Amino acid sequence: LVIALQLQTASLAPTPAARLAAIEAADSARDARRARDAQASFERARRSNLPWEGGSGGRCEVRLGRYCWWYDETAPPLPPENEATTRRRAELIAQLDTLAELHPGDDWLAGMRVHYRVDARRTDAADTVARGCRSTRWWCDALLGYAAHVRGDAALADSAFAAALAGMDEATRCQWTDIHTLLPSDSRERYEELTCADRAPMERRYWLLGWPRLAAPANEWRNEFFTRRVQAWLAERSRTPHNLSWGKDAEELLLRYGWPNVWGRVEQIGGTYAAGEPSVIGHDPSPSFAFAPQEALLDSLASGGDDGWDLRSRYGESRFAPIHVRRIAPISAQLARFRRGDSVLVVAAYATADDSLAHPIRRLAAALDDQHTVVGPPDSLRVGTTALRLPSAPRLVGIEVTDTTTGTLARRRMLFRPDTGGVRVALSDLLLYRPGAEPAPVLDSALARAIPGDTVSRDRPVGIFWETYGLAEGGESVDVAVTVERIDRSWFRSARQRLGLGDQDTPLRIRWTDARSAASGVAPHAVSLDLGNLPGGRYRLTLTLTPDGAPAVASTGEIELREP
Repeated sequence: LVIALQLQTASLAPTPAARLAAIEAADSARDARRARDAQASFERARRSNLPWEGGSGGRCEVRLGRYCWWYDETAPPLPPENEATTRRRAELIAQLDTLAELHPGDDWLAGMRVHYRVDARRTDAADTVARGCRSTRWWCDALLGYAAHVRGDAALADSAFAAALAGMDEATRCQWTDIHTLLPSDSRERYEELTCADRAPMERRYWLLGWPRLAAPANEWRNEFFTRRVQAWLAERSRTPHNLSWGKDAEELLLRYGWPNVWGRVEQIGGTYAAGEPSVIGHDPSPSFAFAPQEALLDSLASGGDDGWDLRSRYGESRFAPIHVRRIAPISAQLARFRRGDSVLVVAAYATADDSLAHPIRRLAAALDDQHTVVGPPDSLRVGTTALRLPSAPRLVGIEVTDTTTGTLARRRMLFRPDTGGVRVALSDLLLYRPGAEPAPVLDSALARAIPGDTVSRDRPVGIFWETYGLAEGGESVDVAVTVERIDRSWFRSARQRLGLGDQDTPLRIRWTDARSAASGVAPHAVSLDLGNLPGGRYRLTLTLTPDGAPAVASTGEIELREP
């Protein structure tokens, strides 16, 4: 019994390695508490030094749990950051750096070192720290994406976040790619019913349609979303300027509208804060824009024009303020597709006269799918035409004019439904042009005279150019019909028409038979229309072609007739 007891006692005695591990664990826990205490202390100091302001003035455009959100086009005229706050942040960063040297694998320390440099507007320093990260590999990649995004390096941010997602386990990746907070109510319900794998097609479509600038090297809105994921991970494990416990409402607020870049405080306006605590107001970067599409376009078979986006909407499900975009300007444009063998030629006729475009850069871009884009060469013309040859049919096409000196973006885009094929005869899109003595015989001729947009004076004829594909090379006859129908009826106008107090809108219909051959499978067509008898307004043009023994095919466009 004595021997057995001695053996048992010996087996319980800690080894030197175990004692060292215990000491290191205790040191690590102590340093972790020190770091978190320092971070909490800084946020308390920040709150006590925040400038006082007037608050929302009673506005609350979105209520999310304990939070009230509203949009201001411009940031409030708050004073510069208090010097004490700047000094305390520098002290916090120095302390975090010292502790990170002792614990280089600590994810929280690595994240906070990047985050507070971003908070101090030291984005280059944040990038340096992120590149030297030695914690969990995917987390380091995410921090690099965060730093690159706030510096404006969209391509690096995109590749870094892609590496981060690839390195995550399946459950974490599913959580990070979850976009339910960004979706309108009906789509959100459908999305939440799906498994993570089944959500991927809707996610890809959302990001494709929400791409702010197709000509940019990467999707800045998607980068911003993953940046917000990084910020949410850190906020959940720390104190924030709001001094409220982190919850689902705080996370949704952040994912939808972003991390504030200016803070203020007002006298307590509700019961959210502790007695005597002021209410903290976070001001998001502004101006910001609603880049997500209208809900109808999220349908995989939907198509639509530029009215499928409302960048200035105050009530969008999300907002984003790209660092290169401070203003949205109007642009008028036509976008049309024409087949060229196995490829597709996209053409654009555009015009923008916005005064803020002092140094415009114009690009025509197309997304073949959610991952592959083709961008045409830049130009500096405010008015003109351009073309872009694509290896396959595009899903999304856009003409974009930017001015980096003023932060202006003018864009117009079209979404096309997938080509199901299976028809012998097909039509191109319609291209409106200014007719001369003779109709445009080929696309180049029509493009040279193309109308830059969809607005024309009703006292001038309008030319329509299109191509037909699949006609017999020896020639065949087809029935052609053009319908011009008004589509901008107001409720008041419709009510007057129903009561017999206003003239009915009678569509204009024109029919004829066309017989021609198709050289190399392509048959060009052009017709000139006199629309002088139609009142000013917005109209839909529908061209229908019916081949002998084959189903009818149609192509549509819209035109705005203005009074001379």
